[in-house]
Amino acid sequence: MNKRVNDKRVIAMAFSIILSWPVSAFSLQQPESQPQSQSQSASSPELPHGDGWRLVRSIQLGNSKNYIHMVLIDGKRDMDKAVYGAALSKICRSEPDFCRVRFWNEERYVADSISFTDAQFKALRAEYIFNRAGQVQQMKYACTVVTDKNQCFSH
Repeated sequence: MNKRVNDKRVIAMAFSIILSWPVSAFSLQQPESQPQSQSQSASSPELPHGDGWRLVRSIQLGNSKNYIHMVLIDGKRDMDKAVYGAALSKICRSEPDFCRVRFWNEERYVADSISFTDAQFKALRAEYIFNRAGQVQQMKYACTVVTDKNQCFSH
């Protein structure tokens, strides 16, 4: 029970750190004239990455300025919550009102659209959503990553 309380405190502290990042000039949002999906290529700037993770692509939600970010987690580190937190802090710091991030540990399953296949869902390791207007902030992991039923989803 004490471990559960400590885990909740750590998660709450991580979220407060994420939300305290100042809005900076760094932005993952694309000008409206660009395609809806952003992925790394020789001509595009390097996408955010860090120790144990990298952003594969960001997909715009319709005509909004909101994106779903698709992240690849190192398969050897996908049980390490600190890796997820590091990715969230870097990706979401420039998005003060909305941030949604989905995580996979195998690149072949990383979705290339907003919706995904059953196989992609089964391979999903975690999902984070923050929507200030809807007062939603939630991080859920696959139950194979976290066994706490309040923090996980099963495939």
